[in-house]
Amino acid sequence: MKFVKLLTYSLLIAITLIAVESALEYALKLYENNTLSQHADAIETLKKEARSGDNSIAFLLASAYKNGKLGDVNLDEAFYWYRTAAQRGDPDAMLMLGWIYYKGTATIAVDIDKAREWFRQAAANGLDEATEMLELLQ
Repeated sequence: MKFVKLLTYSLLIAITLIAVESALEYALKLYENNTLSQHADAIETLKKEARSGDNSIAFLLASAYKNGKLGDVNLDEAFYWYRTAAQRGDPDAMLMLGWIYYKGTATIAVDIDKAREWFRQAAANGLDEATEMLELLQ
């Protein structure tokens, strides 16, 4: 009986993973076709996965907000998702936070110390662009 129960749970998990993967592939196609903003269900799937720890999805959401793929450009939302991914160790998100602090936005002041720190973390993870920015900021 335990084996059947275990097998049933394993199948349910596999089916759930396939469904999530299909939903994410669907959302990525919508992103590439510039139609993601028209599909609230796909956006919610992305947010759910990003909140669950998927850094790639958090970075995708950040980029979508930054590039206006979800309607108007929203740098505050972009910052939130970049920070979420960066705090979980995503080097590309660290680099983007460095750039946000380097340039500033309407709601985020230029902060060279914070920019330097995020560039330092990105450089420590092997991003050459971050290393170049650190050299520029010295």
